Amino acid sequence: MTQANDSLLVTPGTGATLATHAVASKEHQVVMIADADGHIQGSPPVYKLIVNGSAVGASKVHCDLFNADGTLILKVVSARVIPDIDTAVTGVVSAEVHLTRTTAVGTGGTAMTLENTALTGISIVEMDTSNPALDADITARTQTAGGATAGALLGTRHIFTEETNAGAALAAMIGAQFVEPGYPIMVRPSQGLRFVQGAVASVGTLNFEIIFEVL
Repeated sequence: MTQANDSLLVTPGTGATLATHAVASKEHQVVMIADADGHIQGSPPVYKLIVNGSAVGASKVHCDLFNADGTLILKVVSARVIPDIDTAVTGVVSAEVHLTRTTAVGTGGTAMTLENTALTGISIVEMDTSNPALDADITARTQTAGGATAGALLGTRHIFTEETNAGAALAAMIGAQFVEPGYPIMVRPSQGLRFVQGAVASVGTLNFEIIFEVL
């Protein structure tokens, strides 16, 4: 954990100015909370990767996200799989979905569109339109055909796609989460993530969302 690298000696009546804010006619000291990565909480730009309408498939790499920048770090705070249950399917078993690291950028497939207005396909959008444009070295694609070399397994979920099943309906509302609260996944230079399905094809369609900060 990163420790504070400086301190401030305050002497009443002299010294540095401290920020305060009046509450009920009394001034209270204002503080700003920094994460262990050294950034003030809420200050890094935040983006969301959205993949809508990826048909299930045995051993299919549904999408990947890769950081080819030499200095930037992606702090992934959420990674979800969401079953598409607006189409009837029958006689299904669940789709086993894995989240893994990758050690090479994906190739082929369909590259993401920034700020895509389409309701299907793959997009990366700014969570705040005042954010800077996403660095060009951060890329993503759906139906990845090559590259996206498998790294460490980060988690596995089983997604049931039968539209009348209560569990599938719940997963369709909130998604199956791969990131534990308070334990983000850090994607450093020349690293990436991918959602890949297991060896059983199942039936239906899956959607994916990844929320990440750029540090």
